[in-house]
Amino acid sequence: MTVSQWRRRLLTGAGALMLGAAARNAPAARQEQVVNLGFAGGFGVKQQSNLSFSARDGALLAIEEANQRGLVIGGKAVRFALTVVDDQSEPNFARIAANSFVAANVSGVIGHVSTDTSIAASPIYADAGIPMISPTSTGRNLTARGYRNVFQLLGNSDITSSYLADISGDLLKARRVAVLDNGTQLGASLADDYIARLRKAGIGVVARESVGGKSSDFSATLLRIKAANPDLMFFTAIGPQVMALLQGCKRVGLACRLLATGGGVNLEFPRTGLYPEGSSVLLHGLQVDKRPGYAEFEKNYRKKYDSALSAYAMFSYDAVGMLIEAMRRVDSANPRLLSAELHKMQYKGASGPISFAADGTQVNPPYTLYQAGPSLWQGVKSFGG
Repeated sequence: MTVSQWRRRLLTGAGALMLGAAARNAPAARQEQVVNLGFAGGFGVKQQSNLSFSARDGALLAIEEANQRGLVIGGKAVRFALTVVDDQSEPNFARIAANSFVAANVSGVIGHVSTDTSIAASPIYADAGIPMISPTSTGRNLTARGYRNVFQLLGNSDITSSYLADISGDLLKARRVAVLDNGTQLGASLADDYIARLRKAGIGVVARESVGGKSSDFSATLLRIKAANPDLMFFTAIGPQVMALLQGCKRVGLACRLLATGGGVNLEFPRTGLYPEGSSVLLHGLQVDKRPGYAEFEKNYRKKYDSALSAYAMFSYDAVGMLIEAMRRVDSANPRLLSAELHKMQYKGASGPISFAADGTQVNPPYTLYQAGPSLWQGVKSFGG
């Protein structure tokens, strides 16, 4: 499909969503205003390993619950609607998606799902004064560009790499580490920072490999890593790549311990799935049983949606909640008024307490390290928060 064909399909689909919302609410049109929020993710074929679906559904749940509250903004009853656009996890399509949201007069955007697409779209939102809260992007360079309207709900890659290096040396006692990234801006940057911190701590890096973001055959790469004889392999693969990577490790007989970041969590979590016992994953957020309001959130989510309940659903839910709370506080859905209010907020979300630093990063973001037991992931240590 060409970019022009995709643009026509995207705009037609977005228009249909908005017209459908208007038609459903036609009898109440004189009494209420419809406030649109945008959600952008890479959907493609619907499959459980695609985390964009759970992030979208977390946002939809927050929209539905807000509509049940009967909010009044600017003297008018409000009905919130979510316009969902597929940016195909590609920067060029992310820019098209961003322009479609501007044309649709959205009051805020939840997304984009990857660091690369969020960076591509952020200047467009900055020009339009639209706040963008990414529930999933963790690259440090996303918030390093001076845009006051860009917010990150997860800890950035600088913080993550620091914790990963400490975990590798202090907890896992690694001395020979292989590093595998997935070729994205975030993956490469995180790997570079992690390697620098390992070397500063006197830990050897015996292999550094990079694969394409859509690769599924890792055999040659894993054989090279195996030949380097590491005692720990760190990787940044996400979604469908995780399963292919784990299957590849088993196939080539790579027996070292594994360490992954949040994107590497398997969808069966808290079951370990294909992860071998002793593997570790550093996830964003408090441990599940310590998250305020999470049990209620999980119950309501599972009632309505069949997408896998990933951690990103909760962060997306909180992103919508923060945007709506900002509108309530300034008594306006004007997007240009919301970013300043978001910077002031101390928000109690399902994922835990949220506040933003001046650059839009979350203040003291929480993490939890999990290790794989025989069948379940077990919380080992918390960081931040």
